[in-house]
Amino acid sequence: MIYEVTLAGRTRRVEVSRQGEGWQVRVDGGAPRDITTRQRGGAWWLTEGRDTRRVDLHLDGERVATLADGTPRLGTVVDPRAHALDAALGGGEGAIVTQMPGAVVRVPVAVGSAVHAGEVLVVVEAMKMENEFKAPFGGVVSEVRVEAGQAVDAGAVLVVLDPAP
Repeated sequence: MIYEVTLAGRTRRVEVSRQGEGWQVRVDGGAPRDITTRQRGGAWWLTEGRDTRRVDLHLDGERVATLADGTPRLGTVVDPRAHALDAALGGGEGAIVTQMPGAVVRVPVAVGSAVHAGEVLVVVEAMKMENEFKAPFGGVVSEVRVEAGQAVDAGAVLVVLDPAP
């Protein structure tokens, strides 16, 4: 998978692929790096060779907040394929799309539900973390394309939200 990651105003192209029990990561076309991960106590532990570091990570849609080596960073993680798929499906601002594969944990809304900005629409578990997909604006749910227990691929449209009149 390829992502555009922007942290502290700097955008990088990050390629991630499964490699045995871990991941192979390549940043801006550089040399591949083999990294293993484990989650413990709400934090991620990343190991490369003999070096292990703790990274606290919170995703909210494309927005990301990290804390690594005592330094907080805010930024975005964009999956260009998800944007292309959204455009191909005719989606717009109201299409709520997952950036990574996972399993739907719960869908607390239904077609016709009136929601406020920031209200949780769908919860997806990915990489042992629950990710809440929230309404980017107030409106009415016009489509629910998933249900609890369903597996979803990266780029899947979860819910479509129409703006409030």
